[in-house]
Amino acid sequence: MKKLLLAATLVLTCLPASADILGISVGASAGASRVDYKGNTDTGYEYGIDGTYHINDIFSVNVGIVQGSADVDDDISSFKNDIDYTAVPITLRGDLPLLIGSLYAKAGTSYYDVDISNASFKDDGWGFTGGAGFVLTLIPLIDLTLGYEYRDMGEVENNAVVLGVGFRL
Repeated sequence: MKKLLLAATLVLTCLPASADILGISVGASAGASRVDYKGNTDTGYEYGIDGTYHINDIFSVNVGIVQGSADVDDDISSFKNDIDYTAVPITLRGDLPLLIGSLYAKAGTSYYDVDISNASFKDDGWGFTGGAGFVLTLIPLIDLTLGYEYRDMGEVENNAVVLGVGFRL
């Protein structure tokens, strides 16, 4: 029993040192989104995964994939436009370290693919993306994030509040 306790103590004391060896983290997020199309707005959901390369304690490069959906009213008919979107954001993020986490802001570009079923409209291309939020570091390997995301996807704008969890490798 003493050997097991000693081994567990050694492993736990090594965690802070091993958290920044690779400078890479992966995560998943989900949240509520507000989608705006032709002046009409409705709420939906989105979820995604992402990867981050930490250049240092302040700057990092992020890439991910996000999928979401919302039903937005149509101006012409009583039907709702079923909007499904996929985005691949690539951002540069700056963190302001705090005692138990950090505040962050990020900006970059996003490749998007939007499909609006009722309007028989499809669009893809590149647009601006940005966001801000708070990261709570539970232990040096696990982060919880509460953030705001914005994406310009051509005729569709997306604002989302997301909750994420990340693991440092």
